[in-house]
Amino acid sequence: MRDAPGAGEALVNIAEAWLSQDVRETGGSNAGPDVSWLIHDGGGNPDARPPWCAYFVSSCCRQLARTGYAVHYTTTGRAVSHWQQAPVSRKMLPIEVWDQDPRGLVMVRTRLSQTAADADRARKGKKRMGHVGLVTAIDREARTVSLICGNSSGYGHQKISGSGAVAREIVTEGDEAWARIVGFVRVCTP
Repeated sequence: MRDAPGAGEALVNIAEAWLSQDVRETGGSNAGPDVSWLIHDGGGNPDARPPWCAYFVSSCCRQLARTGYAVHYTTTGRAVSHWQQAPVSRKMLPIEVWDQDPRGLVMVRTRLSQTAADADRARKGKKRMGHVGLVTAIDREARTVSLICGNSSGYGHQKISGSGAVAREIVTEGDEAWARIVGFVRVCTP
């Protein structure tokens, strides 16, 4: 495995490829051929029909690792575990993201249906439900973080009803999603 520049860009390209294929749930909640493949490849059991945002991230990281890049990720179906199981040296708090190259970052947040205090609980190691996605861009002036996420409505899977898909999301500093960000994890070199 090589821990080399370009891995983060390749990770973004993998996520964008899934986005361009219009992957969405077609067999009911948390199901469908592409969704089932992502769950399986990310380490889960598609027959259990689990929420799949964390499996999407794990699968994209695993796909990158198969190309020979070093990727430091957690194979998990629990969104918050991407933060909790990461080495301290790879974690950053939300305020630290503005000085980062976005490629190779994973965003982890708690659910929009819970209070913002859940993010602090998750940082302290408490099990929490959440949402996770791959960072594709950071706009320092607009204070936005752009993501590609699985099991998303485009606003995070708590905002509107409908089938989950691989979708773009934007989190703006100060909005309700920002208040629930546990942190970011650097999984590979930009």
